[in-house]
Amino acid sequence: MEVALVQLKEKRGLLQKPIDAHRALISPMRLIPQDILLEIFLSCLPSKHNALMDPNEAPLLLGRICRHWRSVAYSAPMLWSSIHIPPLDHLSTPPNILTRLERFIGTWLERSATCSLSVSLFDFTNSYPILEENPLILELFAVSRRLRSLSLAGDADLMRPLLQLGPEDLPLLKRIRIRTLAGQTSSTNILQVPALEDVALCTTVIGDPLALPLPWSQLTNLRLDCYRRWTGQGVEGGLDFDAASTVLRKCPNLERCEIRITKPSEPLGLPSVDLPRLHTLIFTGWEFHFPKWSSDLVAPNLRALQIGDVLPDTELRTHASLRADIDPNRFVSSSLVELLQSFPAISHLRLSSDAYPPHPVALDNKFMALFCPPHNLCPMMAEIDLVAPSAGFSDAAALAFIKARMTMPTSLRRFQAQFCRPMEFDIMPELQSFISDGLRVDLKYAPATWRFGVRDGLDGPEAFY
Repeated sequence: MEVALVQLKEKRGLLQKPIDAHRALISPMRLIPQDILLEIFLSCLPSKHNALMDPNEAPLLLGRICRHWRSVAYSAPMLWSSIHIPPLDHLSTPPNILTRLERFIGTWLERSATCSLSVSLFDFTNSYPILEENPLILELFAVSRRLRSLSLAGDADLMRPLLQLGPEDLPLLKRIRIRTLAGQTSSTNILQVPALEDVALCTTVIGDPLALPLPWSQLTNLRLDCYRRWTGQGVEGGLDFDAASTVLRKCPNLERCEIRITKPSEPLGLPSVDLPRLHTLIFTGWEFHFPKWSSDLVAPNLRALQIGDVLPDTELRTHASLRADIDPNRFVSSSLVELLQSFPAISHLRLSSDAYPPHPVALDNKFMALFCPPHNLCPMMAEIDLVAPSAGFSDAAALAFIKARMTMPTSLRRFQAQFCRPMEFDIMPELQSFISDGLRVDLKYAPATWRFGVRDGLDGPEAFY
């Protein structure tokens, strides 16, 4: 009986093979029209970065499924219109691998046919023996007239053939990213392209960054990290806050602006400027401090404001009318209040800092009382996050703050605070009615008692035993 059962199973298996093959032929996926299949392929491409040279990701993966998919993928130039070229050590990589990579990139660019290209090249190895003959740079040089987006990160000498291209070589270029090593300078020929709308520079600029030949008035996205350069005559270059304010005046069409302050200054505030399209404004760096704040900025669509190098945020992820991430140590108490008064539409406020300056701004009981009647600072605020070391208000002040904000037209939805002191008393029982209605409260305190660790150091790297 067992022998007969085995024979029947083998017979069934032989009959099942052609059945499965015919089922595959009439699979619904095979009946999808080519134009719809191509739309699916395009949706498989990464949206946050250029396509990778990875056989396990689109578009390369799409050519490994079957002959039909490979034919569709390889004949669709739009699938190959972006590419990221990772760093490669030209000195240690075997020559045959280098040759194959160069040929592969050339084939990729050929498949893009006449499509405009988005290319990112990252190479800080500085290891190619003859920079002017770097085949990867030459491949991009050959397709420069089709480049719409170009991101270059690496040695300025390596990138020079591309950085020296002018408007006639880059008629389609709208987006440029340049990041070079500290202390290096980059040619500005490429910045003269009249179609540029999106610019990011993280480099050392000779002279005044405001003199860069950028089409300032048509820029919609701008990021400037212009570092100072030490010369025999002193320091040149860099941006102070006043120069950053001038940048805002020069760019009336900005939608997103991020500027790192790399030159000391004591600014007063933002300039008198109308930026109707601006939705994100970021000032980073440690070279500025506001003894006073004044602002005539008109930005009705502003949704994100950041001042200072604030800690990474992992909590405030809900939609905000206006979200402000502020390092309070860039201010004194009065100027911080002036800042908050300048932006009454703030709905999400985060005061965050990981530094311990000699004289930090005091986030004390008096400061917290300004958010309550009759002052009603930030009347539209629904979420607040206080993680600065100077958060020195009492638990009683925190309780009064929450109760007062819950009675306002825009009630509080989330309150988070981190204290460098032990808990004074537990305020959570008095907040249970609010919490049951949806209020989130997260309080963190320093340990209440001193701990003597009898085993500390016993198993550490410098243990004696």
